Amino acid sequence: MTSATIDRSKTDLASHDGRDDLITGLRAVRVWGTLGWHDIRQRYRRSVLGPFWFTLSTAIMVVVLGALYSELLHQDIHEYLPFLAIGLVVWGFLSTVANEGCNAFIGSAYLIKQMRIPLTVHVCRIVWRNFVILLHSLPVVVVLLVVLQRPMGFELLLVPVALLLLFLQGVWLSAVLGVLCTRFRDIQPIVSNLIQVAFFFTPVMWSPEVLKSRAWVANYNPLYHLIELVRAPLMGRPLLWESWAWSLGMLVFGFAFAHLLMRRTRNRVPYWL
Repeated sequence: MTSATIDRSKTDLASHDGRDDLITGLRAVRVWGTLGWHDIRQRYRRSVLGPFWFTLSTAIMVVVLGALYSELLHQDIHEYLPFLAIGLVVWGFLSTVANEGCNAFIGSAYLIKQMRIPLTVHVCRIVWRNFVILLHSLPVVVVLLVVLQRPMGFELLLVPVALLLLFLQGVWLSAVLGVLCTRFRDIQPIVSNLIQVAFFFTPVMWSPEVLKSRAWVANYNPLYHLIELVRAPLMGRPLLWESWAWSLGMLVFGFAFAHLLMRRTRNRVPYWL
């Protein structure tokens, strides 16, 4: 099924070049959507729960860590559990997309060498399959919000927009890391280490309020604002304009940089593999 889908779309995608690789690749939903689903099905072939293992593992992690850190940080567990759940789900998406994005082209070398399709297709394949995993983990958050009787308002209408922005952030980030890590293989372990360090500096398990006068550590952290895009509306809090500004600014700058990088290196990537 995957090969047939690619073959049907191959003619339409063959005429692209580095100037429109990002746009053409994003529009090829049929191709990267099928490839992403194929990856998920292969990973959980013959599994009873399939991707819902992510739902179960997320639930266990949230309950265990929530009970522990709510005591250590002296947080109200009714407030802390959904805060932690949303933070872990979004962080898991961002960190996995960044790590797997480093291998976006290296892992698809056999396809890149055999057929001319936009490199962005391989990037979107990674982002899409991790986005599906994100959607499988979100029910844990919904259940917590219902069980803990968290108030829900019109802010929930912002969640689909926030999720779309997360997806697009993953596209440009994976495209940039994919090109750089294909050319310079030492960048991948650097990225992995930076992500581990960034976890402790990002309000995933702790609230910015605990920093008091040092809250600027969170306010100037772009990852915090990406998490807040989803966390604030789900928890019924008003979304600060700073989070929108950071997120939209990163999106514009990121796609501009990815487009420039793709124009300069798109035809060299197959020779670096």
